[in-house]
Amino acid sequence: MDLSIIIVNYNSRGFLYKCIDSINKYLYPPYAEAGLKFEIIIVDNASTDGSAAFIKENFLNGKESFVKLIESGENSGFSRGSNLGARAALGDFLLFLNPDAEFVQGGFDRIIAFYMEKSRTGEVGAIGARIVNDDGSIQPSCRSFPTLSRQFYESWFLSKAFARSKTFGSYFMSYWDHEETRKVDWLSGAFLFLKKETFFSAGGFNEKYFIYSEDTDLCFMLAKAGCGNYYFRDYTVKHHDAGTAGNNMGLREAQIWKSRKIYFSKNYSKTHGAALSFLYFAYVINRMTLSALIYAFGPGRKRRADFRGRAITCKNALVIYFRGI
Repeated sequence: MDLSIIIVNYNSRGFLYKCIDSINKYLYPPYAEAGLKFEIIIVDNASTDGSAAFIKENFLNGKESFVKLIESGENSGFSRGSNLGARAALGDFLLFLNPDAEFVQGGFDRIIAFYMEKSRTGEVGAIGARIVNDDGSIQPSCRSFPTLSRQFYESWFLSKAFARSKTFGSYFMSYWDHEETRKVDWLSGAFLFLKKETFFSAGGFNEKYFIYSEDTDLCFMLAKAGCGNYYFRDYTVKHHDAGTAGNNMGLREAQIWKSRKIYFSKNYSKTHGAALSFLYFAYVINRMTLSALIYAFGPGRKRRADFRGRAITCKNALVIYFRGI
């Protein structure tokens, strides 16, 4: 087996069919002609929306033999689910793919060719694709490794106010148009390609992370081991960002920052983790203050209502984040 595509699913039934169908449409025919074998491993984390039954009915009926289903029995998070899928994988290469992502073109073999080319001159870690939104606009999918200074820029809106600055825009790499292939620090787990041997030599995804920052941490481990991580501009996929996590934006935001706290505590020190919590508190207070001012004095009823909603989201995120800390 050459390639194992691992999809961790939790209540994403509405996206799964399009995701798998797009793989079948753009990946299967050219690979069948070239003799390159692949499998799709779906790890279902105890979904309550009928996802497992849907997969069995539509993809495990003998017609789609390249699809496998692993029912984990609990929602143990993205990291653990991904590791579970990786351990069952038969492919030499792994592709971690979000269920709300879709293939939009053929030519996946170019990623493997790029990997082989780079491996001749050095150790290769992870490779990410060019990711676009529903409207075709670029969805930034690679960033610099987090530092407290970069989190400070985000907390005080400097990363937005001076997005084109290589200093203030360094974390999100907002100074760059993402239209060239280049070596980067880390890549989004929405589409993450690497050799299975490399994945396990780096320890796989650290299961301290329930969701978010596990991709950052993995790429950090790869970089520490001397492996280069690359953004590959010449292959494009579509991603419905927050499609599987957008129903509760307060929870999503709190989970993102909680995962960053784990990252700083694990890779630097507990003091760094505590500093991150302070920066998050400042970030939320600043956003709530701005939202309150615009709500009170800003023009337009709809605009004021939008900012009122953002203020409520900030409040909910703050409560969730500091609960239990």
